[in-house]
Amino acid sequence: MTKFDKSRQLSVEQERAIGLLLTWASDREVAEVVGVTRQTVNTRRNHDDVFIATLNRRRAELWEETMDGLRRLVRDAVEALADELRGDDKQLRHQAAVAVLRAAGLPDTRLLRPTGPIDPQRVAAVRASREELSALLADLAWAGRDDHRAATVGEGAPSGP
Repeated sequence: MTKFDKSRQLSVEQERAIGLLLTWASDREVAEVVGVTRQTVNTRRNHDDVFIATLNRRRAELWEETMDGLRRLVRDAVEALADELRGDDKQLRHQAAVAVLRAAGLPDTRLLRPTGPIDPQRVAAVRASREELSALLADLAWAGRDDHRAATVGEGAPSGP
C-alpha cells in the first residue's frame, strides 16, 4: 500500500497513464505507451492513493462534461421527435412516440455516475475498509468450513445409548 503524501504530485508519465485509462485502454496498452510494465500500471491503479484519487476525479470531470453535452442536445432531440410526432408518416410517428416513451422511463442517470473518492486520504480509508471486510469474510468462510467438518464427523457417530 502506498502511503498518502499530500504534497506528492503525479509525474507526467502518471498523468499520461490516467489520460489513457480514461479512454478505456487496458493496463497493457497503457504500459506500452507510457513505457512501464503492466504490473506498474496495475499497482498504481489499485494501490497508489494519489493516482486513484486523481483518476477518480478526472472520471467525475469527464462524466460532468459528457452530461453537459447531453443536456445541450436534449432540446434539439425533443424538437426533432415533436416534428416526427406531427408528421404524416405513420411509421415515423410510431418510432418517435416509442422513443419519447422510452426516454421518459429511463433510469435516473445519477445512478450511473462514477462515485469513487477523489481525495487520496478517502481512497486509502475506503481501500482499508474493503481489505478489512475481505479478511473478515475469509475468516467467516474458514469458520464455516470448520463447522461443516465438525458436523460431518459427528454424523458417523452412533446416536444414543
